[in-house]
Amino acid sequence: MGKVWDILQEKDTVVLFDVDGTLTSYNYGEYHAHHELDFTPGFRDVNIYADCRRLTPLWEYIGEHGTERIFCISMEPHGHEAWKSEMLMRLYGIPGDHCFYTTDPDEKPLIAKRIIDTWFPGISPRKVVCVDDNDVTLGRYMKETGFCTAHPMIFMEHISRS
Repeated sequence: MGKVWDILQEKDTVVLFDVDGTLTSYNYGEYHAHHELDFTPGFRDVNIYADCRRLTPLWEYIGEHGTERIFCISMEPHGHEAWKSEMLMRLYGIPGDHCFYTTDPDEKPLIAKRIIDTWFPGISPRKVVCVDDNDVTLGRYMKETGFCTAHPMIFMEHISRS
């Protein structure tokens, strides 16, 4: 992971972050990590992002890197896109037009390629890092994009070595 960390430190690197479990804790429920109302009609009316806190190592990284080359690709089956985007701006300064949503996690690599083709055409795949907490998604990024991949724990590991 040393090479990926080095790439993340370069100012011209583009970073594509997942949100739930990566830029925010996944502990939305009262008795379970996942919100108990998930997959119920009432869940659409619950803003689970209103009380989210920033994750300090990621906030520090984004603050140093700047948001010009930071994007988010997130699964969102509940219609919470606006609340999630507001939270990302409030906690990390990530602009709304840098946030992309899908109901199908298999689409994340395609969305990643579209972001890069639109915003950074011609950039080397080794200058793009996809950060996600899901191993299946990380595998898809690796196989379908050629971009670098990292689990969010890389930020915690680096901080603990300092």
